[in-house]
Formats: sequence, structure tokens, C-alpha cells
Amino acid sequence: MEFQQNEERINQEWVTLNAIRGMIKIATKGDMAKGTYDNSLDFGGELYPELLGPENSLLRRQRESETAREYRQRAELESIESDTKITPIMLLEAEIEKLSRLLEVAKRDSHKKEQTDQIKKRLNLFKKAKEEISPASHSENKLIFRDAYNVERNMPVLGNGLGKKDFMLPDGNHLRLRVLHPDRPEHITGADIIYERHDPKTDLTSVVMVQYKIWDKKALYLSDDRMKAQINKMEAFGCKRGLCKENSFPAHYRFPHCSSFLRPTDKLQSSDQKFISSGEHLPICMIEECKSKGARDGEKLEYDNIRTASLPGDLFEEMFNRGKIGSRLLTQEELVEMYTDASIIDASETVVIYAQEFK
Repeated sequence: MEFQQNEERINQEWVTLNAIRGMIKIATKGDMAKGTYDNSLDFGGELYPELLGPENSLLRRQRESETAREYRQRAELESIESDTKITPIMLLEAEIEKLSRLLEVAKRDSHKKEQTDQIKKRLNLFKKAKEEISPASHSENKLIFRDAYNVERNMPVLGNGLGKKDFMLPDGNHLRLRVLHPDRPEHITGADIIYERHDPKTDLTSVVMVQYKIWDKKALYLSDDRMKAQINKMEAFGCKRGLCKENSFPAHYRFPHCSSFLRPTDKLQSSDQKFISSGEHLPICMIEECKSKGARDGEKLEYDNIRTASLPGDLFEEMFNRGKIGSRLLTQEELVEMYTDASIIDASETVVIYAQEFK
């Protein structure tokens, strides 16, 4: 019942989390140790605290230990009882202080020193729960990337006054990151990654855009006007601008220059289930060929119909990093022209993760 009441919020967090994880895996060249869901939750909390921050994320709370969840619940109820704001960290610190004091007593009595195993176990649980809940532990992050200061490069400007963060990637490249999102998390219907990989030798750039959408039982309906508008946006971004048309003979073997992909994402059936997403990346131009009829003649995409034309996540990320997929190489002037169209970068309904990778 509780899951049903929060299902829409969990879907919004889940699709955004998968998009952030997808961006991390591209940036780290598929490093699974860095591209975990826990790391992605922490990083997402930094980028979009209103949705994925420690105090707001439902998914994050389900990942916490039983002790952390217990003390969140206790703090809420004790706050009501006392009509005073009581935080779970306050309660845990009191428990930690009490047990630490008892262990000091045991140290002074040699006969009692060996009879403290359960107290030590309980103390460790409280310390771990405090670390889970503490905002400081999340703001410090797990250092997926290192902050990179004073990074300046002649990059196309995205909008006016939009904040950016620069990071140093494990391979020495830099990542310039912007996250655009609706003012209110409940407005989220999907998430986009726009990823640029810049070649400093030629000053040319390859781009890929991926839209993440929740599908249910491996089926995604395309009939509603909002979904059609989002597909049209993807087509405008890549296909209609000719990003997939090669303007010179490629220097190496590669697949067609598809730049816009739809990435259906498996729906969570419960908020505490194991995080697994087996989404496929389908080129936008293949939607017409792969779609089928559903209930009331509604158009839909199904896994069995798209898998011959789509790429699984790990293969998609590796191929983009190797230059086998993604747009044709673009000049800086072409990038500026592409982003001049404000409808491309529209965070009214989707989270937009805009990443530029360069040396």
C-alpha cells in the first residue's frame, strides 16, 4: 500500500538515478566500481538534492540499514510527542555516547572487559547508521570524480546563467556537467543525457542524446501527446539536424552516426527490491519500424520487437567511448547552432544531464 502511494515519486527517482548512472558509466569508461547504484545515489544527491538528497529520496531510505530507518522513525514520532524538532542523528549520538561510556567503565574492570562483545556490536551499528544518515557523509561523496578547478576551454555556452561543475575524470580528461530539472520533482516524466566527447586535436565533437523512460512489463506506450512531443524533440535534436549524416569518409570502422536514443527502463516493483535495470538503447529512427499495436490500438514498444535494433547498456557505453556510435564529428559553430534552439534543452518535464568531456 505504501509503495502504491509513493509509486510515482519512486518512478521519478528511479528514472533519474538510471540516467545519472548511465552518465557516470560513460564518463568512467564503464568502471563498474564507480558506476554502482550507491555511488550514483550519492552523486545524484549532489546534483539534484530535492529529488535524490538524503532527506528527500525514498529510494535512498530503502537502501539504508534497519537501524538507520528505525531511528528516522523514532525521531519523527519523538518530534511529534515533544513538539520539538528531534533528528535521528541526535538520538543516535545519545546512544553512541551512552555505550561508549559503558565501554570505558568496562576497561577499568578487568573481569568485565571481556563481556562487552554485544555492546561493541551495538555501538558499531549506531556509528554506521549515523554515517548513513549524516548529510556530511553524502556531501563529501565517494569521489567518483575529483573536483577540477580553473578549467577553462572555449566551449559552447548552454543558456544564460546556468551553473556548471567541472570534474577530473580517472583517465585525466575533464567533465563539465550541468543538470537542468523541473522546479518541482513531481513534474518529472523522464530524464535525458546529452553527452559531448571533444577531440582537442581537431576541435571537433561527437554528441549522443539518450532519453530515459519507465516502461512496465517490457512495454512502453507511445500514444499520449507528451510522449510524442518528447520523441519529436529527440528527432529535432539529431535526425532532422543531420547529425547522423557523415560529411566525410570515416577514418575507422564504425556503425551509422545515430545520435538520439530512447532508453526504456525497467519499473521497480517495490522500493526495496534489488536495483537492476536491463534497459536497451533504441535509435529514434527505428521506433516506427519496431512499434506495434496494443490495447485500444495504442502504439507501443516491446522488448521482443526492439532487441534486434537496440543496444544493451554496457555495449552502448563502450561503443560510444570508442567512437563507434554517436553523431558525426561537429564543429564548435555547429554545436552553438544546435543549442540555439531552446526546445532542445527543456527541463519542464525531464531532468537534463548535460555533460561535456574534454582533455
